[in-house]
Amino acid sequence: MEDTLRAIAAAGALAVPASASAPASAPAAASAASAATPASAPLAGALRSNGLVVQIADHAAHGARMVGQHLNHTVATLLGLWSTGSWWQDHLSTAQGHTLLIALLRVLLLTLVPALALATVLRRAIAAPERAIAAHQAAKQREGAEPPQGGAPTPQPQTPEATGTSVALAAQAQAAEAKAEAQEDALREAAGMEPAEGKDNKDSDPNAGPNANASANAAARATVIAAQAEDNAGTSLKAAADRAKETYNALRGAHHWRLLQRLPGAMLVMLLEVVPVIAFGLCAAGVLSLLGPEDAAPAEAVGHIVDTYVICRVLAIFGKLLFAPDAAALRLVPLPDNWAAYAQRWLVRIVVIGGVGGAIGGAVPLGMTEDAHLALVKVVTLIGHLALAVMILQLRRPVADAMRAAAARHGSYAWFMQWFADIWVAVALFVVIALWFVWALDLRGGYAALLRAGGLSLVVMLAGRVSAIVLLGALSRVFGLRDDQENMSFGQRRAYRYYPALRRILLATIWIVTIDLLLDVWGLRPARILALAPIGHLLGSALLTIVIAIVAAVAIWEVANGAAERRLNAWTDAGDFVRAARLRTLLPMFRTTLFVSILVVVGLTALSQLGVNTAPLIAGASIFGVALGFGSQKLVQDFITGIFLLTENAMQVGDWVTVAGVSGTVEFLSIRTVRLRGGDGSLYTVPFSSVTTVNNTNRGIGNAAVKVQIAHGADLQRAIDTLKEIGAGIRQEDAFKNGILSDFAYWGVDQVDGAAVTLVGQIQCKDSARWGVQREFNKRVLLRFTERGIELANPQRNFLVGMARGDDVEGRTYGDESGNASDDANDGDRSRAQSRGAAKAASQGGKPRNGRAGASGDGNGSSSGKPN
Repeated sequence: MEDTLRAIAAAGALAVPASASAPASAPAAASAASAATPASAPLAGALRSNGLVVQIADHAAHGARMVGQHLNHTVATLLGLWSTGSWWQDHLSTAQGHTLLIALLRVLLLTLVPALALATVLRRAIAAPERAIAAHQAAKQREGAEPPQGGAPTPQPQTPEATGTSVALAAQAQAAEAKAEAQEDALREAAGMEPAEGKDNKDSDPNAGPNANASANAAARATVIAAQAEDNAGTSLKAAADRAKETYNALRGAHHWRLLQRLPGAMLVMLLEVVPVIAFGLCAAGVLSLLGPEDAAPAEAVGHIVDTYVICRVLAIFGKLLFAPDAAALRLVPLPDNWAAYAQRWLVRIVVIGGVGGAIGGAVPLGMTEDAHLALVKVVTLIGHLALAVMILQLRRPVADAMRAAAARHGSYAWFMQWFADIWVAVALFVVIALWFVWALDLRGGYAALLRAGGLSLVVMLAGRVSAIVLLGALSRVFGLRDDQENMSFGQRRAYRYYPALRRILLATIWIVTIDLLLDVWGLRPARILALAPIGHLLGSALLTIVIAIVAAVAIWEVANGAAERRLNAWTDAGDFVRAARLRTLLPMFRTTLFVSILVVVGLTALSQLGVNTAPLIAGASIFGVALGFGSQKLVQDFITGIFLLTENAMQVGDWVTVAGVSGTVEFLSIRTVRLRGGDGSLYTVPFSSVTTVNNTNRGIGNAAVKVQIAHGADLQRAIDTLKEIGAGIRQEDAFKNGILSDFAYWGVDQVDGAAVTLVGQIQCKDSARWGVQREFNKRVLLRFTERGIELANPQRNFLVGMARGDDVEGRTYGDESGNASDDANDGDRSRAQSRGAAKAASQGGKPRNGRAGASGDGNGSSSGKPN
């Protein structure tokens, strides 16, 4: 392989044309050509001089040579591990070596015994304050939590004694958060979410510890959402999805806020833990400074051991800050008790292995050769990587199950998560072993550099975690949903809408910064490379401009919407429902227009910053707009007419209107059409361009018209008095008095004809009570007139006049509908028929039969006389 690459590179070198620098490069080219195999000869004519293929081959050959050299060196170093035995035999087995070992042992005892004694005393002294801090934190969580669902009593806080054990402390913390677990399970179940990670259901192993995602602040939300889920079991899927999203956001916000509340106590405990380590280091340094020059080599070796111990202790304390296996109330990583103890245990193992490797450096002042030291360092590092491999194998099933559970919750990339859950162990093992090979092949600075890079990596990750807790907790406090939602201000309710997006953006920023710092620690500097490159300045300027445009757009959107909603709330609270309804009708259209305008401006700004020429887009959009305007005049007329009608408040949602020949209740208003629901349930969609007149019956006043027709001969004054009496009676009733604005107004006799006398009047009512009052009035007119004998006119009665036997004139009345005579058998009708018959006979000179105006009638009820 290497020979072939060299042959390709040599072929390119031979093909370089002669130049001023040819004499200098000719010997190298000739030697490379002589080293090439005969098979490479045809390549000289096939490859272009200094072409891309030749350059790639040259770099590949150089890289292969470097890897081979490092691999040979590493193998030789590992094979030279036995040189440590020679060092021991040649340097430490002699009399001078024995003296050096005795001096080393004496310095170790003089240094470590007082330092460890002081550290032990201080560690015992800070044990009681640590337990008090943990108990106080657990009590605070217990006070803020609510009783779990089902009426179970809340565990009362119990302050542990100063002599309590760590097991009792863990039990206190677990009892403090057990109720939060029950509330979180109910919250997740009500929102249709999966159980929390690490728990199968609410009745899982109690020794598994509390789930850090449970929150006392989310307990109130659990009750509300669970009740809503029971009451609205038949709601749509969209509503259920919205509730689940809101529940998730509430959980995350409460989780971040609770971690922020834990952070001060956890940091205070960490500072207390660091005190014995600092005392150990100062005491050991003080003792080593008192030693004489004859103990310089042992002092240097012991100093190396002391430094390694201090570093390892600090790393273990950092791990305890995150995992807190003995105090769940101070834990900053959402893990149950058993997993927190597992993580801390393996962290201590890895740190101890690293400490052994660092302590080996103390043998260099004692005469160990560099090759022997390097071999030991690589072996110890390999042991550490193998320990990581063992941990990965132990975690293969839990991690795979967690990935599959996450895939079930996020269906968008479930296939990838399912696939990666099957292969993650092989990938992780390959990465761990490959990292050791990469480090072993290019060792720079020995194990000290590795220890420094590893320590800085842990510090960066710890700083990233603490920053995430502080920033996300503060964000949750400022923007998150609170328990007292009724007391939240208008700005807080609107700000909560941006909380999920801001949380994701902030979390992504923390991840990017943390990864960049980790790469910088290990020698890779992507941010610096990008910043120094010319494209970096352009990209940074474009991103900054786009971010500013987006922030300005969000500010404009929020100011406009906030002003509109404040005005809407003010009008509603003041009782100005007409103006509030009009604004509520126009608000969706205004929002759509504003959103489209902002989107166009921000989109064009982003495209311009990314280097896209927006002039053709604007020109094309203008031409398209002109063409669309000419081609859709009717549509433009819809828009313009709709804007004016809505601005002038011609109709509102809920009004009963008549437009374009159709009537119905307004169900929806857009900028182009109005939708009416007819009385028979039909839905009419009317474009505004066809609306010329709007008849709206819902504008405050709706007069109930009164029109009564009575027959000739009825008592007119009695009918008028009866109408007024009916109007007064209706206004006194509770069911109608709030909808009537004035008394019944009698207007007079509107019409007199041959069939009836028409009486008219009006009752002034509210628009909502008009029809009810009018129907009740008509009902009472029929009942009262019938009761008092006031005859209502019958416009369907026809009168036929004809000659009977002899000279008598008889008027016979027949029913117009069935052909049978109507029944006028009561005394009043018969007397009136007789009088009318007599009057008719007298006018015609006839003599009434039997000396009177006859009122003969047959079985069908005919009567003589002239109709009036």
